[in-house]
Amino acid sequence: MKNFFYFSLIIFVLVLVSCSNEKSLERKYVDVNGIDPSIRPGDNFFRYVNGIWYDTAKIADDRVGTGSYMFLNHPQKILLQNILEEVSASEYPEGSIEQKVGDFYASGMDTIAINKRGFEPIQPVLDQINAIDDISGLMRFMTDEMKLGDNSIINLGVFPDQENSNMNIAHFSQSGIGLPDRDYYFKTDSSTLAIQKAYQKYITTLFQLTGLEDEDAVQHTQIVYDIEKQLAETHKTRIERRDVKTNYHKLSVVEIDKMQPNIGWKDLVLNLGLQTDSVDMRQPAYYEELNTMLASVSVGDWKTYLKARAIAGYAHALSKPFEIPRFEYQRVLSGQSTQKPRAQVMASQVDRQLGFALGQLYVKRHFNEDAKTRALKLVNNLQKAFEHRIGQLDWMSDSTKLEAKEKLYAITNKIGYPDVWRDYKKVRIEKGKYFENLVALWQNDFQYMVEKLNKPPDKEEWGTTPSTVTAYYHPSFNEIVFPAGILQYPYFDLYADDAINYGGIGVVIGHELTHAFDDQGAQRDKEGNVNNWWTKEDYEKFKAKTQQVIDLYSTFTVLDSAHIKGALTVGENTADIGGIAIAYDAFKMTPQGQDTTRIDGFTPDQRFFYSIARIWRVKTRDEFLLKYVNTNPHSPAMWRVNGPLMNFTPFYKAFEVQPGDKNYMPEEERIKIW
Repeated sequence: MKNFFYFSLIIFVLVLVSCSNEKSLERKYVDVNGIDPSIRPGDNFFRYVNGIWYDTAKIADDRVGTGSYMFLNHPQKILLQNILEEVSASEYPEGSIEQKVGDFYASGMDTIAINKRGFEPIQPVLDQINAIDDISGLMRFMTDEMKLGDNSIINLGVFPDQENSNMNIAHFSQSGIGLPDRDYYFKTDSSTLAIQKAYQKYITTLFQLTGLEDEDAVQHTQIVYDIEKQLAETHKTRIERRDVKTNYHKLSVVEIDKMQPNIGWKDLVLNLGLQTDSVDMRQPAYYEELNTMLASVSVGDWKTYLKARAIAGYAHALSKPFEIPRFEYQRVLSGQSTQKPRAQVMASQVDRQLGFALGQLYVKRHFNEDAKTRALKLVNNLQKAFEHRIGQLDWMSDSTKLEAKEKLYAITNKIGYPDVWRDYKKVRIEKGKYFENLVALWQNDFQYMVEKLNKPPDKEEWGTTPSTVTAYYHPSFNEIVFPAGILQYPYFDLYADDAINYGGIGVVIGHELTHAFDDQGAQRDKEGNVNNWWTKEDYEKFKAKTQQVIDLYSTFTVLDSAHIKGALTVGENTADIGGIAIAYDAFKMTPQGQDTTRIDGFTPDQRFFYSIARIWRVKTRDEFLLKYVNTNPHSPAMWRVNGPLMNFTPFYKAFEVQPGDKNYMPEEERIKIW
């Protein structure tokens, strides 16, 4: 899920290569033996369906969780690894996609050569930092590093103007910190303090590995941490960044160059090759403070900071002594106890850097084209169901309903893989040169981004690779995207009954469609522009309903006293609630949805709701879950099941949920937005 705004996760279509058609036909889609009869569905439906599995599932030492959702990416990486092992062992024409992905993978697997080099590959970078003697030199260095994707203190992105979605502009966002979020610098609970300590130890170790004595390394670390903490004070919180309008400030380069002379915006824009006279400064307070600190903090301290960020940024590409402390810090953050095998690490790296080349090889081997037809049919059915629900809303006026329906049918659907593949013809990849290959790919990514400036967005472009288990709604493009990678059971199976598919991928489709109308999507029109299409009264009613979502989810406890952040997760929770309702209505249009025939002892409606709980069958380490709650806009898996269902009356009827059940809500209190 990347820096495209507010993506949401999941999707459908495709049977795992390990499952033959015959085995698919034999699959029992409801794990009857896995249901925990000691738990009432109305008390905790997630546990009712998944409790026995949850209590016995083991999380591998090199993973932070297991089950569905994002953790389906693990078997995907094995498939990619198999492809890479195959192509890296053969000879292909220079410049072919097989040669590029195969040789890049091979270069990363050559750990003997990588370890021999130590930190020699970044010595020129450290030398450049040592040569800096003033602020202008510091900024020249930073612009050179930005061309390699280093956004240490200046975070650049090129994507559509939110007030003119038909044109790409330059956006500058807050940056400057090494911890996962600004709040990690200021919270004082024991868990956060342990993370702060682990992070500082990591930076100290990196300094030691590049030649500093222990005492100097500790002193340098404190300098770095103090600078980061000062910058973090200016950061908007993740909740504040959900406000679309207050995170957009289109300003002239001449104007900000005068306002912030130490940054030197005219030179910075010129040195980056950006042909523009205006930019969007998304969080101005950060850049105001950075401008001040460039003068108030000594050049020597800034050089120390830049060294830390450079070493940390390149650490994953250096020898094993740099990998170990990096993993030790990540272990405190995630709870993962052992490192992933190198082959899995490299499969992820190739997917990250050459994903649309590797994606072509993946699709040829593992994508079922027939599934695309059925997936499109599901999307169309969900849109019809959503249109009907909009028409039946009792809180929205007819004029706003008309606008909502127009936006709904303007949504573009992308399924499987791109019609036009990104090429990497400008990049030369060589065996035995892993670091140099990475640099070449980073440079190519930067140029690929910059070339979009002042052009209409490429509507054929995808924001995720085809093999990735994810899905998203793109607000500027008004599109929903479902890669081939997640198109597998439990989300979708060509041979499953409709109850299973509508309760699986159907809910995902409904979720993504609802994002066009969540707290952020509702502020954009059918073209993707931030533009009001509501009556004043209707929008006030809508905001009151989303506030109900915030209030309810804020009461849900995850770990000890840690609660879901209702204001951070409101968009995803709104989409979860709407997605289930839309999928259910679409299911009721099918023959099975109108029938009462039981399968495996369950009615069609019960199988639909079972499938919802099954797609969120997830178990994670506590450390990972705590970070997830603090930084992720999605609610944890249990509440992606229980939260929406406790607000959905057909669920009550299907499982005879009664007053007194722990998740029972009186009908008049159940939240219904879409």
